[in-house]
Formats: sequence, C-alpha cells, structure tokens
Amino acid sequence: MRKALALLSATVVLAATVLSSGAAQAAPDSGGAPTAGRTVGTAPAPHVPEPEVSAPPALRPKPFREAPPSADTGTAAAPPDFGPDERILSAFHRGKLSRDDAVRYGLGALRSPRSVPAHLRPTGPIRDPQRYLTYLSMLAASAEPEAARTIAPDITAPAAAPAAAGYDDCAAEPYEYLGVTYRCRASAGEFLILYNIASGGGPGIPADYNANGRAKAVQHMLNSLSVAVSEYREMGYPLPVRSDKPWVLVYGVDEIPVIGGLGFPIDAPFVLPFGLNQQATMLVPNGQDDWDYLPRHELFHVMQYQYWDKSDVGLDYLFNFVGGKEFGSMNWWMEATAEWAAHQTYAREPYVPIPGEDKLYARNVYDVLSKPGSALNSWGGLGGGPQYGAFLLPSYLTEQVDSNFVRRTWESVRDHDHLPIEAIRHTAQGYGLNFKDMLLGYHIANYRLAKANAAPAPTVDAWRGYGYTDADTTLWRDNISALSGTSADTLGAARPARKSHSTPAGTHVEYQDILRKGGAVYHDFRAVKDSGDPACGYCSTLLVDTTKDTNRSSAVIIWSPTGSAGTLAKYPYIQTVRHPDAGGLITVPDFAYPMVATLVTTWTELDIHSADADESPKTFSTYAETTLPLQGRSCVLRPLSVRSVETTVEPEGTFNRYAASTANGWTGGDSTYSVKLPDGRIVWLFSDTWMGPLNGDGTRPVSAPLVNNTFVVQNGGTLTTYQGGTAGAPQALMPPSGPGKWYWVGDGHLSGGQLQVVYQEYERFGPGAWDWRFNRNVVANFALSNLHTPVSVRELPSASGVAWGSALLPASRSGDGYTYVYGVDDSPVNKQMRIARVYGSDLASGTWQYHTPWGWTFREQNSRNLLTGIANEYSVTPWGGQFLLLSQDSTQAFSGQINAWTSCSPYGPFTQKTAVYRMPEPGPYGSYWNPNVISYNAHVHASLSSGDTFIASYNVNSMDTRISPDGDHYRDPGIYRPRFFRFTLG
Repeated sequence: MRKALALLSATVVLAATVLSSGAAQAAPDSGGAPTAGRTVGTAPAPHVPEPEVSAPPALRPKPFREAPPSADTGTAAAPPDFGPDERILSAFHRGKLSRDDAVRYGLGALRSPRSVPAHLRPTGPIRDPQRYLTYLSMLAASAEPEAARTIAPDITAPAAAPAAAGYDDCAAEPYEYLGVTYRCRASAGEFLILYNIASGGGPGIPADYNANGRAKAVQHMLNSLSVAVSEYREMGYPLPVRSDKPWVLVYGVDEIPVIGGLGFPIDAPFVLPFGLNQQATMLVPNGQDDWDYLPRHELFHVMQYQYWDKSDVGLDYLFNFVGGKEFGSMNWWMEATAEWAAHQTYAREPYVPIPGEDKLYARNVYDVLSKPGSALNSWGGLGGGPQYGAFLLPSYLTEQVDSNFVRRTWESVRDHDHLPIEAIRHTAQGYGLNFKDMLLGYHIANYRLAKANAAPAPTVDAWRGYGYTDADTTLWRDNISALSGTSADTLGAARPARKSHSTPAGTHVEYQDILRKGGAVYHDFRAVKDSGDPACGYCSTLLVDTTKDTNRSSAVIIWSPTGSAGTLAKYPYIQTVRHPDAGGLITVPDFAYPMVATLVTTWTELDIHSADADESPKTFSTYAETTLPLQGRSCVLRPLSVRSVETTVEPEGTFNRYAASTANGWTGGDSTYSVKLPDGRIVWLFSDTWMGPLNGDGTRPVSAPLVNNTFVVQNGGTLTTYQGGTAGAPQALMPPSGPGKWYWVGDGHLSGGQLQVVYQEYERFGPGAWDWRFNRNVVANFALSNLHTPVSVRELPSASGVAWGSALLPASRSGDGYTYVYGVDDSPVNKQMRIARVYGSDLASGTWQYHTPWGWTFREQNSRNLLTGIANEYSVTPWGGQFLLLSQDSTQAFSGQINAWTSCSPYGPFTQKTAVYRMPEPGPYGSYWNPNVISYNAHVHASLSSGDTFIASYNVNSMDTRISPDGDHYRDPGIYRPRFFRFTLG
C-alpha cells in the first residue's frame, strides 16, 4: 500500500511538472538584447486590432444530387387518440375489428347510426373530428371498395350545357355525401364542385349569378382551380388526369352528424386524402368566401397527397401521419407550402379577379414574426396557427437555392418517409448545403424584409442570404405594422418582435432569452449621443458575448435609423455584418451615435416533431458591454539590456542546507513564489513538496511523503515548513475540497493585514495518469500570526478556464490603485498572457475587470490573450517608472531560455523582448546530462530586488517517475529545488 501511495504521489509530481512547464534545452533566442540602433522613447498608445473572425461563406448551392437518406427517421407514433367517447377505431387498434369493419362502421355511423353495433357507437364528442375523418379516409384507401364506398364513392360531372343555353348547375339529381344533400354540381375541365345555393335561411353559395346562369362564386372557384392546376403542373407537381374521375371540391361541409345528435363540427377547409372518386377531395365549410384564393390553397394540398402512395397504406404510416406528434409535424409544412404555392400562382400568372385575394396568403405572417423565438416548425392546430405564416421559409429556401426546393422536399417525404424537417435537411444536403447554416440568414432576412444589398468588394454576394427578392415584402411588413411588438420604432419600419436597448458607454448587462428549436431573438443595441470617448467622436467598443455553443448561430448587423444623419447605411440596408470569434464574442468597434447594432441569434438545433420542438425551451445568455478605449500610460522606455548575471545566489544555499538537515520539513518543491511580511519574514509559497528527512547519504527514501502545497517561512537565515496534518503524516497546507481534488499555489500578496494567496484547484476525472484537469480558482486568506490554517477560502473567477495567479502586481506597486492579476491561456507551446485587475487589494470582494484590446471588460469570458510566449508562472515588477515582465520562453517546447519585456503600463503592451539567462540544467546536454530533467517558471522576487538588480528563481524537475532508489527524485533530491540568480539591467 505504501508503494501504491508513493506511485500516486510521483504521478502528481509529473502532472505538476508538465502543467506548469514548457521547459528544457533549446536554441538561444534569436531576438537577443536590443541593438545600439534600436529606437527607444515614448511608448505609443495600444493598438486596437480587429478581432480574428472569419465570416461564414456565402451559401452557394451546387447542382442537385440526391443525397442518401438519414438513418434516423424518428420513432413510430402511437395510434391516434380520438378521446374516451370514440369506440370504433379504439377497437380496431386493440385488434378487435378488421380494417374493413373499422372503415365500414366508422363511416357508416356518419350516415346510418343504427347500422353500427351499439357497443361501438360513440358516447360523446369525438376529439379532433377533422383528423378523425382524415384517418378514416386513409384507412379506406386500402380497404375493400364496398367498405370504403361511403367516403369514396364515384361521382361524374354533369353533361356540358350548350353554349347558348347557359348553365343550370342545380338541374342534376341531388347527391348525398357525408350526411349532406347537395343539389348543385358545376364542372369545368377536370374539376367538379358540389354545392347548395343559400336560400330560405339555409347556408350555401350566395345567389348571385353571372349572365350565363352560374353562381359567380362557383365560377370564380372553377377559374381559380383551372389557373392553379396549370401553374402547379408547370412547377413540376403531379396531378393525374383520370377519365370520368374529376377532382372534387365540396362546399358546405359544416358538420358530420353522428349518433344521438352529436356531430363533428367542421370549421375550416381541409382535404380528405381519399374521398370522392377514390382520390383527394377538398371539403369547405359554409361561410368561406375567399372564392379565388381558397381553391388555390386547397388544391395544393391535393398536390401534396400525390406524394402519398395510396396503394400501400400500412398502419405504421397511418400512425405516423395522423398519430399525435406526426400529424402536426406534417401539417406545418403542408400549410406553409400551400400558402407559398398559392402566392406563386398569382406571381406567375398575375390574374386577380377578386381584388385583394392575392394578398390573403400573407395574412397570418404576424403569427410568425411576432414570436420569432418559437420553434421553426411550430404548429397551432388545424385551421389556425403559425404554420399559415410560415410561408416565409419556403419562400426563402426557393429564393436562395432554386424554385424546385419545395417540390424536392415532398419527393423526400414520398421516397424516404421523411417528416418535413428531415425532408428539408435532406433536400439541402442534395444541394451541398447544411440547413443549419441557412437558419441565421433566414432570420436576418425576416428582420430586414427587404432585398439583400451588396456587401463590400470583393465578396459582394456575401450577404445574398440576408434578404428576399419577393416583391411582396412590403405587404408582409404592412401586415405586422401597428401590431403589438412588431410596429415601427426609432430604427425603422415594422419588423419582427425584438428587444431594444439604449446602450451608453460603460454598459454591462446580461440578457436571458428563451428560444425553441429553430427560433431566433433580435436585440437592437442603440448607441447614445455624446456617450463614449470624445477623442473618437464619443465612441466605445460594443462587445456582445453569445457564448461558445455549437447549436447557436449569431451575427450583429450594423446600420442606423431610417432618416438619421451621417453616411452610415440606414435600415433596412446593411452597413456591415460582424460574426463571433472562436469564443463566441462579437466585437463592434467605433460604436457611436446614431449606430444601431442588431444581434440576431438562432438556436440551430431542430426537432422533427413540432410538438417536441414547441415544448423544448432553452435559455440562451447574451452579455452586452460597451468598453472605452484603453488609455495607455506614457513613459520613456529604457533600453533593455542585461549587464550581468550571477548564479547560485541566496537564498538557494539556505534552502539546500535546510533540506539536508530538516527532520520532517521541506526537502524540495516548485512554484517558489515569495511574499515579504511587515515584520520582515518572507513566506515562500510552494506547490508539490517533498517532505523530509533525507537519508544520511543525502538520498531520499522511497517512503518520503509528497504533499501538494506548503509554505516555508524564512526569518533571517532560519526556515520553517508549514503544512497540514502532522509531522508524521503531513498533508497539504491548503487541504483539498473533496476526493480526487487538490490545490497548486499561485502568487500571493498582503491584503487587509493578512496574507492572501491564489490557489488553482485541479481534479481527477478518470483512472489514467493524465486524467486530470483545471477546475477553479480560489483565494485563501491567512492571519499573519497563524500561517498554518486559512481563515477564509473564497471563489475567484473561473468561467474562462484561465488559471489566474500566474503573477500578482499588488495595488501598492501598480501606481493606479489596482491589483493586477495575471494568468495564462495554457497550451504545450506558445502560451499566452491574460490580465485582470481588481481595485484595492482584496481579490475576492473587489470587482474584476479583464483586459481586451478594446478596453476593460467586466466579463471574464470576454478577456483576450495578449503576449505569446510566456510560461505558466512569471512576474511583473515595477522598474524605474515602467514595468518589467520576466518569463521562461514557451515559444519552443522545453525551452531553457528566460526572457524579459518592458511596458509603460502594468497591462502592456510588453515590448523589447530580451534574453536574460539560459537555464543550464535541462535536457540531455544540460548540466545533469539527463534527458528527463526540465526547468521552468521563472519569476522575479520583488522584495529581494532593488534598483536595476533583481533576484529571480526558476524550478528544476525530473520527469523520471520511478519509485526506486535509482529514480531521479530519490538518488538526487537536489534536482527538484528552485535555483536563484541575480541579474542587473543596464
């Protein structure tokens, strides 16, 4: 057991080494000291770079090629539930009735209730009557003709009247269908209309006739059907012509009477998939008077049913189509594309016999644009809901790809049993597109409701997906004007519901938005007049953090209000579009009045079932902030050159002598930070620490304890180790917060009369040697009179994954009252600096600000990397009116080079990179001649330095983890100890 514990300890040493290193032998730095000719003078103001962001490429569809179908087509639906009072289909689903009997009794109840056995008669209202009738219709498609005759009888058109005789549509024999007697029949071409004339208080077609004797409304409907079928066929949609089998529209289906006077109320037009003449039949209730528009819409439903193979109707198909989730999921696209198709007939053949009916397709657009956060495939039930305003999506897809896109989605439904969302994705894939990538453009186009304007050269078509070419966008806008949430405001005309924010300089606020799958949210950030930095025209930088989320797509559109002054493009014309960087941050420089920056963000995850999509809310956080430009300090940067270096300086000897003599204290460790206390003592802060004693010959016993952190207090020439536990069973001074966790030390300073130390917590997540990771940052306070136990441990910012505390520059030495907290964006090589600051000295109670090229941000995730090539631990020290950065070079793996940089400000820019010292120990050609030996993490000890002379340390370690007398850590304990050197700058 003891050996197993030692192995774990040795693994931790190795882990600590690799995490905090990037060291060993490397070639000398090519930069070297500054040459005599280098210009050194007043430091310039920090340059504000453009963020490294690549705009997504413009969508360019390829020629269509059928893509392989998705393997996941969803799960089969349960049989539809028509309520507790329905008995016939319930018995069928339980296997108690055959399909023929279910059709025979189900339809027979509509005509002759007594023909149905008493135990099968409904006892109350049927739930979803239109869906019930649709289900029976689909069952009838594969039932015996005799059983299906009630719903799918034959009917022929009346003989054509001589031209001079005019029409007498009501001279034919009355015809009964679904419990209603129709006394009139009108036909033209391949269409037949059954209807009654309103008279004597009875409902029907208005008794308003043309000179030829035919009711005007009926003639309108026949003409409309003739125009629509011609256009649909030219668009590639099939509608076969069958001799003596006209397609039928039945006008006047208000209710289907059943047992005991109960009935199925029919309050909206719908299409039976299998009806008169054994084909799709349009059913229209009384009171519908959109004589020209309505037939065009309903006929497209007939077209849609042509993609259903009626010769092969299985229960699984019926369940999927009419079952709970699938019916709404399919009906969403049926209604969206029917509205789109009706509009196309008017656009392709501009014949509008009844003024205004060509605009009816768009009357429900408010249901979509007033709730942009709803699911893309949101369904509101039969006869009403956002699916009728969702014509926007097929309009967008056909404009962006080609006119066949919608038809190909229906072919995908037919060929692969896809639900519409699957069909849309599959069709986009056939064009070489990813539908998820198209969603953001769709929502931007909805916000603009205008034709896309050109982007700057050379990518003039980059914004082609951000608008509509349809001439009716003005109509769509008119239909949402003066309505709640969508009316015009200071930016411009009516547009989708949005959130508008006055955004002066210094704003920092987080917004929570609830979206459904495929939905979007719009935020208008309005710059405020005379708010910002006067030097740049009262500007600031707007930072919009959309967070890194693979299922979120965002962009910020820049424009100004309609009619505003200046040259900035006016809504709906785009000035520019800005996209998130790799971390999800969108940066808008020069944010100044009258600019408006509109964030468009969409949840790109979709659900094939409308019900699931509607019931899947997710909260998205957006953090918006306006930062003022950095005000760099001015100074005269001194030439940075190294005049002398002296090695093996104190307290190196003091530590070596202590390690050799201590009975149970420190015999080696790394990190090696220092804080001088007011009474003159120096507290040395160590991470992984080997505890004594050593063997008489100076070697380390294999049973030596290893703890994750300690203090060593120096009082003159005397050292004392502070650890947790007991002398015989030492533990970490800063105890772990739970199993599988530990703390490594960061820098420390004095705060409020106490020692304040930053710790980084790490945790294990698996059994492997490298299965550990950074977890969080904390700060511990220690009373100066009792350094054995922290008096408090408080959380520090950790959301960005940065290990803060690589270095501290206390407020007492920063020159501006802030304590600067330095961190590292870790990687094997080319590690990069992060900087934060807190006003005052208490890191836990103060407000943290984070450095970006655009100013100080209050959001940790917005912090950005600065200097490349620093180590996990380094130091920033005041030096003659400027600041000296000292760090191991991480631009090369296992480098032994220590470099220095200078800056006028604690937050850079750090320049004049100069080689200070090369650590001699690491690598196969180092002073140990040992490839396992590494060196790392150099920093200056300010309390031991003065003027131009500095005392610095670095750590040496070995990657030999053997628990054996021959292992490096046991045969030569001196390897794992800090080295100290003195250097003087010229």
